[in-house]
Parts: sequence; structure tokens; C-alpha cells
Amino acid sequence: MSSIKSFVKQNLQIILFVLCGILVVSGILTFVFGAGESDGTIKVLFIILGVTVILLGASLALFSFALGSAEKANFFLYDSKIKANISVDEIDFDLINKKMTFVMSKLSSSASKVWTENVFESDSEVFADGDDRFVPLVAYKIIYDLSQRANEGVWNLYLMADSSIIDAIGAALELNGDEELANAFRFLHENAAGNFERTEKFLADNKKYIQAKMVKYVKANIDRF
Repeated sequence: MSSIKSFVKQNLQIILFVLCGILVVSGILTFVFGAGESDGTIKVLFIILGVTVILLGASLALFSFALGSAEKANFFLYDSKIKANISVDEIDFDLINKKMTFVMSKLSSSASKVWTENVFESDSEVFADGDDRFVPLVAYKIIYDLSQRANEGVWNLYLMADSSIIDAIGAALELNGDEELANAFRFLHENAAGNFERTEKFLADNKKYIQAKMVKYVKANIDRF
């Protein structure tokens, strides 16, 4: 049932346009059929019916166009291939991670710079006018990328990162109520003693936790995007 609802939602405009076409064609055929009738009363009735059906089809077309124009292109739901929003049920970590890679490109010129500059203080449009929708996601993304793509050079940048940057990441996580991960991340950095292996293992062990947190956050706040 949910798959049917999802299909209808994604293809509503197409369905409406098809119905519109059926109505218009039916109206024209009814009009033509009525015009050929010899009985005056039947002719008038068929012509009126044909015109009414044509007008109904035209109204449906206008409604479909307005519906498409009014639909908000949600950041996480909008699919450029179908030019429409997908359903919330279709959101998964891979989609969110891909979208957040784009967001991170707006905040920093390179992935390594997140350890040398506080991206949460960026004047990027991502945080325009105090907009904090993306703040927790940016923190999760920074930590996730550290666990997945970091080389020794990036790990060294993490080890040398100022405590204010680590605190900013922790504060961002706390916006999502994730004090546990925030405190653990602060503790690991503070007690790293020049060795990143403990942090590396912790993040590897909590990979699925971070992914789940990102998915849950997006779904719970989908109307904000």
C-alpha cells in the first residue's frame, strides 16, 4: 500500500495530465457526435456535455500545473531526475551523505580545513540569518568523513586542532541532544596524546550509530528543509 501511495505522490502530475487528456479527447468526441445528431434536443445535450467535459479537462490541466509550481523543492527530498520530491520513506544514509558533501563544499574549500577553521562560524548561506538546520548534520558529517576518508595527514590535523573547534563540533551534536557522542569526541581529542588510533577505533565502532543519527535527524526535521 505504501509503495502505491509513494508512486501516486511521485507521479501525481503525470496522472493528472493523463486524466486531462482523456477528458479533453472525450469531450471533443462527445461534441462531434452531438453535432452530427439530427434530433435537436439530443444535439444540444451532447454539445453541452462535450463542452463541459472539455472545460473540466482544461481545469484539471491548470490545477496540475499549479500543483507542480507550488510544490516546494525540499533539499533532501528533491530528485532532479524526476523533478519532484521523493517520499520521506525513500531517504537513506547514502542520499543524506551525498547531499551533505555538497553542503560541506559550501562551508570549506577542502575537507581538511574543518580541523583548522571553525566552519560553524562560516558566513556561508548554509547558516544565513542564524539558520541552524544543518548544524548537527555538519558535525556528524565531519566526524563520519574523519572515520572514512582520513589519511595520516588529516589525522594529524585532527590531533593538532584547537580545542575550540572540537568544542564547536560537540556543541553542534548537542543541538540534536547527542551529549554522549559530543562528550566522547571531546574526551578522545583531549586525551589523544598525539595518537589517533583510539579515536579511529571509536569512530569505526560507531559508524552505524552516526549514520542512524543522521537519517533520524533528517526525517524528524524534514519539513525544515
